Amino acid sequence: MKKLLLLFGILFSTLCFAQDKPNVLLIMVDDMNDWVGAFGGNPQAITPNMDALATKSTIFEKAYCSAPLCNPSRTSLLTGHRPSTTGVYGNNEVFRKMNGFANTITIPQYFQINGYKTAAAGKIFHSPRGTAKLPKPGSDPGSFQEEHKGGLGGKFPSKEHMQSHGLKLKERGVKGSFIRSFDWYPVDVEDEDNNDWKSADYCAQYLKKEHDKPFFLACGIFRPHLPWFAPKKYFDLYNVDDIEIPEVLKNDLDDVGRMGNNMAKRTVHKAVLEEGKWKEAVRAYLANLSFADACVGHVLDALNGSQYNSNTIVVLMGDHGWHLGEKEHWSKNVLWERSAKTPLLIFDPRNPEGAVNTRVVSLLDVYPTLVELCGLPINDANEGRSLTSVLKNPKAKWDDMALTSKAKGMHSLRNERYRYTVYPDGFEELYDHDNDPNEWKNIAAKSSANSVLEMFRRELKQMLK
Repeated sequence: MKKLLLLFGILFSTLCFAQDKPNVLLIMVDDMNDWVGAFGGNPQAITPNMDALATKSTIFEKAYCSAPLCNPSRTSLLTGHRPSTTGVYGNNEVFRKMNGFANTITIPQYFQINGYKTAAAGKIFHSPRGTAKLPKPGSDPGSFQEEHKGGLGGKFPSKEHMQSHGLKLKERGVKGSFIRSFDWYPVDVEDEDNNDWKSADYCAQYLKKEHDKPFFLACGIFRPHLPWFAPKKYFDLYNVDDIEIPEVLKNDLDDVGRMGNNMAKRTVHKAVLEEGKWKEAVRAYLANLSFADACVGHVLDALNGSQYNSNTIVVLMGDHGWHLGEKEHWSKNVLWERSAKTPLLIFDPRNPEGAVNTRVVSLLDVYPTLVELCGLPINDANEGRSLTSVLKNPKAKWDDMALTSKAKGMHSLRNERYRYTVYPDGFEELYDHDNDPNEWKNIAAKSSANSVLEMFRRELKQMLK
């Protein structure tokens, strides 16, 4: 009799917990810059599903990644630690192998500890789940209780259509995987035959199931990550002749120093210009972004039609930005605004008023924010700051800066007006976004900037302690 009473008590408390705690749907879109319609980065972008979610969400217009590369950005977001803390700056490190981080509690693990079911599909950690004995760099077997094992991205075209843009990057001296991956083509295939859609469908089906506990569900969409292969109908949304290329400045890199010049893919930019492929490449990125939006829409449609519609917090974000010719660069992994900035929006069904927040925030803040929104105990290990105060009141006091790091000694700080960057050789950049939103003029050498530089140097030193 006592056992029956005990089991009844556990069941009753579990049901009460499930009713009281909101669910979480985390959607991360790879290499997505602020060209999403609701974020205004490119008015030609066709992203109706993300835009519709944005109308009832808080849009963070100035959200920045902790690192401008997939693995360190995602590691920082999911562990709650800065790259400068874990030492994870690149795509080959496994954070649990770093000294002192073997037992780190990731976001899904923290929610599981506090009574949630956890599941994921697609790219959440840098790599989808590896085996427990030999995880891939960037994967974390066991972080999620359930994980869809599928591929990434879209269907590849036939071999004769690959590298059909004719840039001949290898002959131009470009090295590494970028030679193969910097490619695009409209593939004659249905949405359902693409891995991103399959990841989205796994999450959609998960939302249709009955759950006896609150859940933390993560959906990773790989596109618009390179290569830009997407169903043809998304390319057809855009007329290449009507595409507007980004506004750029000739000789923009003259004032960024040796390391800044070395990081920019200038050879790629030169090839794109000489072959007349700039509009074509921008169109390909937009097409892949629209395909990603359709995948996101598939998940959101399932949520809206489910019993969890009124009790699920949705967070939508990119993992970092992407350059499409700005500062003569094609990619991410640099410390300029286009690479560091990424969309972030949070929808809380308990407060469905749409709002635009212009405060500077970091993706590092997502972990503590979700913990607080769901009423879980605070995880003191988090280095980010909960955004709940500015979610409730956009005018609440907030003076944080966003730190983006590429390597030891190579960091960038962003506040509401300036971006400050320092390189290992000591070279500094300072941009005044009130007067120079494209970061065309490095004013660090001006004497009038000395007090601003000193302020940023002190802040950076404090953050890196």
